[in-house]
Amino acid sequence: MEYHFTTKEILRKTVTMKASLDLLDRSLLQELSRNARLNWRELASLTEVSAPTVRDRIRRLEDMGVITGFGVELSPKALGYTLEAIVRFKPFPGKVHVLAEKIINSDRIVQCDKVTGEDAFVARMLLKDISELDGLLEDFSTHASTQTAVVKSSPVRMRPPPLD
Repeated sequence: MEYHFTTKEILRKTVTMKASLDLLDRSLLQELSRNARLNWRELASLTEVSAPTVRDRIRRLEDMGVITGFGVELSPKALGYTLEAIVRFKPFPGKVHVLAEKIINSDRIVQCDKVTGEDAFVARMLLKDISELDGLLEDFSTHASTQTAVVKSSPVRMRPPPLD
C-alpha cells in the first residue's frame, strides 16, 4: 500500500514532531549524540529520570523517526588512510545513472551527495597517500569530469542539528 502526502500534511507532521519533543527528549538526544553507548541506567542518571522512562522515550523517538540508528565512528588514519579528498563529479551526457552506480560501488568513497548545479555529485574519498588519487579518479574518467580538493582539516565534522 502506498501513501501520498501533500506538502501541507508533511509540514504539519514536521511541526507536530518538533513541538512534541520536550525537554527530556532534547536532553536524551543531546546525551546520546555525545555518547551513543550510554545504557538506560547511565542516561537515567544524567537526565534525572528512571531507566524505564528513558527506555520508553528512546523507543518513542525511534518510532517517530527522530533516532534512525546507532553507529560507530571509525578513524580513517588508524585504518591507514592518511588523506581525504572532496571530489566533484560532472557527468557526461547520458552517464548520470552509470556514474551513480560507479560511485556507490567504490569502496574508497565514504560519503556522497547528489547536488544541484553543474556538478551532479560531491563525494568524500579516502586515500592511503596522494599517489593513489590519479588511479582512483581514472575509474570515473569515461563517465564524468572531476574537480578534486584535498582536505587539510575538518573543523566541523558531521554533527547533530540544533535541538531547539
